[in-house]
Amino acid sequence: MLIDPIKSAINRAYDFNEKQQKALDEGQITEAEWFEINKQFFTAHYLSSDNPRAQAGHSGDEARWRYSRGMIIEAIHKSGTFLDVGCANGHLIETLSEWLKGSGLTIEFYGLDISEGLVESAKKRLPYWQNRIFLGNALYWKPQTKYDFVRTGLEYVPIGRQKDYVDHLLNNYISQNGRLIIGLYSEIRGSHELEETLINWGYNLDGYCEKSKPDNKVVSYKMLWIDK
Repeated sequence: MLIDPIKSAINRAYDFNEKQQKALDEGQITEAEWFEINKQFFTAHYLSSDNPRAQAGHSGDEARWRYSRGMIIEAIHKSGTFLDVGCANGHLIETLSEWLKGSGLTIEFYGLDISEGLVESAKKRLPYWQNRIFLGNALYWKPQTKYDFVRTGLEYVPIGRQKDYVDHLLNNYISQNGRLIIGLYSEIRGSHELEETLINWGYNLDGYCEKSKPDNKVVSYKMLWIDK
């Protein structure tokens, strides 16, 4: 099978994701099976490496990690609590905590992931945050408290459930005056597909950030947020 280089640059797991979405749409698998297959695939892929960035889903070096994930700091505008949904091995909240030192902000970090193996890895790596790393399927899980910042990706749920997912997060995860951060994600430079989708769903977008991928003239890193 030929791999579309642009689609691959946007999402390295594009072929896998397309196959699972097609199977779900055609009734070959259930939604529960979709989540289980995705969990097994990404857990095995992430934990096959001993590199903390790769265990968090990133294929680049430390400089590239800082260049891309550092965008999230743009959305952190006040002190408060931060939940990383899809936290994997916890490397993102670990590095965000380091990058924010000296900023004058006090952020308490938490993580949530669907994978038992990745949650176990995060707790081992970050023993001082063991009680802040939760196991659960974010589409159904409800936190005991609400957070000032929640970061997630929409690819964590099937396409047909993405609006339900955003609604669920805004209603059950985000504190009053809190912020839902979506990203990082990748799109063709100059396109606004996800923004337009969210607007069509009835959301007001309150912030947006974009950076060119250093090795790709067509695709950009993007992030947006919705305030409650």
